[in-house]
Amino acid sequence: MSATGHDSAEPTTDAATAAAWRRRLRADRVLPPPSETDWRQASSFGAAADKPAMGSPGISAFDFTESQKAGPNATSYIASTAAPNASAHMAKSSASLLGSPESLKSPGAGSRFARPASAMALSAPVMDRPRVDSQPGPMTPRRLPIAEQKPGQRTAWGNTNQLLLIAILTVQTILSLRLVWSNTAFLDEAIYLSAGHVEIAHWLHGTPVPAYATYFSGAPVIYPPIGAIAYSIGGLAGARILSLIFMLGTTSLLWSLTSKLFGRQAAVCAAALFAILGPTLQLGAFATFDAIALFLLAASASCMVWSQDRDDSALPLLAGTVLLVLANATKYSTILFDPSVIALAGLAVAGKRGPKAAVARSGYVAAGVFSLISALLALGGPWYLAGVLYTTVSRAPGGSSALLVLTDSWKWIGLVCVIAAAGVIRCVVRRHDRVQVLILTVLAATGVLAPLNEARIHTTTSLSKNVDFGAWFAAAAAGYAISRLFQVGRRKSLHLAVTAVVLTVIAIPVGITGRTQASEIFHQWPNSARVTAQLRSLTRHYPGRYLAEDYDVPAYYLERTISWQRWSSTGYFSYAPPGASHTLTGPAAYRAAINRHFFSLIIIDFVDTPQTDNEIIADLQQTGSYQVVAVVPSSVGQYTIWAYKPPQESASRDGHR
Repeated sequence: MSATGHDSAEPTTDAATAAAWRRRLRADRVLPPPSETDWRQASSFGAAADKPAMGSPGISAFDFTESQKAGPNATSYIASTAAPNASAHMAKSSASLLGSPESLKSPGAGSRFARPASAMALSAPVMDRPRVDSQPGPMTPRRLPIAEQKPGQRTAWGNTNQLLLIAILTVQTILSLRLVWSNTAFLDEAIYLSAGHVEIAHWLHGTPVPAYATYFSGAPVIYPPIGAIAYSIGGLAGARILSLIFMLGTTSLLWSLTSKLFGRQAAVCAAALFAILGPTLQLGAFATFDAIALFLLAASASCMVWSQDRDDSALPLLAGTVLLVLANATKYSTILFDPSVIALAGLAVAGKRGPKAAVARSGYVAAGVFSLISALLALGGPWYLAGVLYTTVSRAPGGSSALLVLTDSWKWIGLVCVIAAAGVIRCVVRRHDRVQVLILTVLAATGVLAPLNEARIHTTTSLSKNVDFGAWFAAAAAGYAISRLFQVGRRKSLHLAVTAVVLTVIAIPVGITGRTQASEIFHQWPNSARVTAQLRSLTRHYPGRYLAEDYDVPAYYLERTISWQRWSSTGYFSYAPPGASHTLTGPAAYRAAINRHFFSLIIIDFVDTPQTDNEIIADLQQTGSYQVVAVVPSSVGQYTIWAYKPPQESASRDGHR
């Protein structure tokens, strides 16, 4: 072949190749070009057999012109649509298509390119490749499900926090359980558990009940029956363990609320501080309505905060409102914390929906709480209204100074309140958003509500229990403070380590102090085991009616053999002598009842009513019909038991002697 002929054949071959590539791109525009191996396999079919001639009827002048552009355009398109990890493969395939710099030149053609394989040779090996039906779309970022997240990410940290919460609850359980069997029933425990049995008997059998609603600090139909059921199952220990369960739930709710507001590090710190406070440990082993009331209050506040992430927040807000009213009914003094819960309901959404929506939500909750409380008071009647006024709203002031109240409060929850205040100051200095500052302020201020209220009425009667309600709120702000005040650098691991060290340094002395305080509280009242055993024997020999200072404790232990109607107290007593036209009260009532031998046994200990006790003893000595039958020592003094002995019985005993 002449040089001219050879030159004329070269474009023809290139046109055929380009046409083959063009047909291939039309069929599947996303297939990558064949690899270098495919090119070598294609060459074995022979180029001469498949080489079309210039004058082939399938090739026109227009095809020839377009074919000169098709090769570079196809290569450019394939390179732009290929995956990033196939770029090297594309480069190698393109080099295989065009040939290496050495092999591209024909042996005798100088600078001419070597003739590539024909179109059929290109197509045949590629038929076995997997076909891609469509071009993949762009990758969109998505959040990995929990199962796909790597260790060390949020899932691992969340699991660690849950383990820490379990550890905190375990410590709280151990410290409270050691108090469950440390002493006999306290006066309040005996009152509420006995009342619970009476209420249940009234529901089941219609037996009469005392006017509990007039002097109880909470509705007698809520906790007392629940506690009585627990007592029927496990005795006094069962009722106390029920309180522990409520307190563990309260700590868990604190962890949840703080985690929602300030993060999980703050939640761990808050739960750890609250769980080891002396009042918390005390309520975890105290069979009174305080534990369940605090749990209901905590559940209400948590519902208000949980509603912030819901598009339809009606259900959690309704649940929070109902729980808040139940807490108020269980313990009337929890109404002191209603403004804090209502404020949290609005502040929880203030950051997302603005102040107008926050005020509206707080208003709805406040209106719901007021309406439900009014409905319950109307349903309860004058007895319940009198009880609320007498025990809470217009409670008679005590004899303790305001300084003493604040000093005792400082011993129990002072450190938590100080750390909470530091968290507010830190948030203000760092110029965080106003909503967070307001939330922290509400939580920290709630911590001092109970001490200030008790200082107002000059009483420390229930101070150790009441301050724990405010401490629950303040602990959330304190947890925020500990997790934020000690940030060092930007490394998260370093921050966690420093926070753990600071929390440990604070928690260890607080836990030791709390354990000691709770133990001291549980040994403030006398152990009644010995006097109860003595009374169990004496009541069999002296049946009748009994007068006792704080009779609720012996009545509680002897309720299966002696009904509550046969007990009277040195705190208040009314007596109508036979044939009299009016009822006596006070010292005159005691004197008239003793002169008529109304009581078979009289138990005096000079603890709560020493003045009345002296008057009663004077009446006993003047009558001459009562004699001391037992003296039982206790941790705070002694019990003196007087028994009525008829003259003939005394004379027979004296003659026998």
